[in-house]
Amino acid sequence: MATENGSKQDPQTLIRSCASFLACRDFNTCRQLAHCIPRSDPNIIVQVDQILTIVHVLSAAQRRVSDANLDWYSILRLRREDSANRDLVRQQFKNLMRLLNPNNNKFPFADDALMRVREGWFVISDPVRRASFDREIDEDKKKGTSFWTMCPYCWYLHEYERKYEDCTFRCGNCQKTFHGVEVKPPTKDMMVEGKEQYYCYQVSLPCRYPVDENIIRDSNGGIGLQSNGKKRMRMKTMARRVRMKGFIEENSDADTDVEQEGVL
Repeated sequence: MATENGSKQDPQTLIRSCASFLACRDFNTCRQLAHCIPRSDPNIIVQVDQILTIVHVLSAAQRRVSDANLDWYSILRLRREDSANRDLVRQQFKNLMRLLNPNNNKFPFADDALMRVREGWFVISDPVRRASFDREIDEDKKKGTSFWTMCPYCWYLHEYERKYEDCTFRCGNCQKTFHGVEVKPPTKDMMVEGKEQYYCYQVSLPCRYPVDENIIRDSNGGIGLQSNGKKRMRMKTMARRVRMKGFIEENSDADTDVEQEGVL
């Protein structure tokens, strides 16, 4: 890399500049500068590769596939279709571990990059965890083309193409019209195992009830107080209802509604 007067800078000076940009987490500038360093010396080649590996891993770690997972394929420099090749995954993991070895790599954030690589190996190397991660990727891609909305009258969830967002829909269950406002899609803990159904929880609310004289306790454990012949109020939590409803697809018939009730 040449300076303004035409002279070339020392590679070690450029490497120190890269380290400074890396410490500031200016990954783009660090990457551009590292690619300009001449690879004429084996020691320089190793240092440049170490810097670029840190930059690549931490840049890839800025993207999340879900709340629980980063883009592990990008972090490990793997294509999704190659992830089933365990030997390839293992070799790529070893290469990254070698470049990020804290005994040799003294550049800023090398330990952070090493931790991300280990986390990626933990997910991608296991077939079960990898399959779960692949499903999250597919769901993330699907979010861009569709959205979920809920009928405010019967609580049924509907999924429509993104182009219909903010339109007016007719619920396939209660036949009432509603405004299609996007809501969070059903999570795994809401799903009914083995069925296209989900649970919808109604919030329990405190209610006031009058009670008689002195301290009394009813069969449900509620407590009331009375002073000087005047009635006071006590707080009681109502039953929490758990409703199990089926998904309603566009232009489909209504499913049955099963309601379960229990007192907390």
